[in-house]
Amino acid sequence: MSLGFNYIDTRTERIAKGFTFLENFSLGISYETFSDSYLYIGTNLFGHVSNLDFNLPNAGYNILGLEIGYSFKI
Repeated sequence: MSLGFNYIDTRTERIAKGFTFLENFSLGISYETFSDSYLYIGTNLFGHVSNLDFNLPNAGYNILGLEIGYSFKI
């Protein structure tokens, strides 16, 4: 689970231009493909972007997504 902030430089019909906040919850698995390298597959079960009513409009965006990644130890 994570919480962060962003800056949106374009106003849309759902959210105003400016600083926004992003909350998300992801769940996935990592599989060791080789020594010290991993393949990650998961899902962003819930994500939401809004500006906490600092500016209008503030309907925000809800996000559901797929995550794929590869990592290795340097």
